[in-house]
Amino acid sequence: MNVTVEAVYALPDKQVVTTRVVPAGTTVGGLLALLNNEPPFASLDLSSLAVGIFGVVVERSRVLADGDRVEIYRPLSADPKTQRRRRARRDARGK
Repeated sequence: MNVTVEAVYALPDKQVVTTRVVPAGTTVGGLLALLNNEPPFASLDLSSLAVGIFGVVVERSRVLADGDRVEIYRPLSADPKTQRRRRARRDARGK
């Protein structure tokens, strides 16, 4: 039996989505190993990036279910709290 899953990686200007049919029992890590040889995933260090399913961070040992959407997360370029404080200060000065 097989399961169909999506793998997603968001770049600043576009989103890469690929659909794969994998054997039942395949883990998130197993899917990443399959993707590791395919562009644009081959250019990523998949071993160091966080991954999640439908917005929830998961371990690579999690077994995939039919319809799962595996999300590969980019590192943050800036701390969200710091960015929010900067915007608040800028907005306060502008008023």
